[in-house]
Amino acid sequence: MAHYQQVSSLPGRILARLFLVLFGFLIGIALFMPWNKIWASALASVDESLPTIGLRWDAIDRDGPLSFRVTNLKITVADTPGSLAFRQAYVKVGFSPLAHVRLDTGGPQCELDLFQNGSFEFEGDLNLTSLLGGADFKGVVRVAGNLFMPAGSQLPRNGWIDIRSQQLLLPGEKSIEDLAFTAEIKGADMEIRDFSMGKPITLKAAGTGRLDPTNIYSTNFKIAGQMTIGQKTFPYETEGTLAEAVW
Repeated sequence: MAHYQQVSSLPGRILARLFLVLFGFLIGIALFMPWNKIWASALASVDESLPTIGLRWDAIDRDGPLSFRVTNLKITVADTPGSLAFRQAYVKVGFSPLAHVRLDTGGPQCELDLFQNGSFEFEGDLNLTSLLGGADFKGVVRVAGNLFMPAGSQLPRNGWIDIRSQQLLLPGEKSIEDLAFTAEIKGADMEIRDFSMGKPITLKAAGTGRLDPTNIYSTNFKIAGQMTIGQKTFPYETEGTLAEAVW
């Protein structure tokens, strides 16, 4: 009669119990760690590492090991008036991208991907009234872009940005329709590939600009192109600062 040797299942049972203990430990960490404090500390560290940019927020909730929500986030830039205000910012942490951020400006939303090498991509809609804290700007803009900003840099090393809007109201109740702006950026230098609008005049232009890292409104530009009024088209050329163009 054949004899069969019974193999002990003790090592398997030990491994199974060890796995269950470790799994329970990880679940406990995920559920009971003070993630809001951890993420608040992480945001504070980011704020300290950016000397020209300030971050302020009211609260952090919906927090977990890989995601959280920031309410009433405000971003300020040194020597630049005003701030950018987001009602909510939803953050998901990963590897590539390092973080995915969904920014809410009171309805319209913009999504932002941050990568470990310092580059970031963004695309979406922004409500200017909410974004600029009730300033004399009204309308929704569609933005998209890709910028590379290594650690410690004040300006993008390179990248591009595209801004479009069907209608904007500027200070003084000035109205602009069918606005488009596309530019390539290399450090402080900006190549304006397209600056156009449909109203109050039909304008199509291109040119150059130079960014001011200390005050965005001091950024200067020079553009040239064609302007159409009624049935007549004229050459158009202008230069100045962003503040002069807006106000």
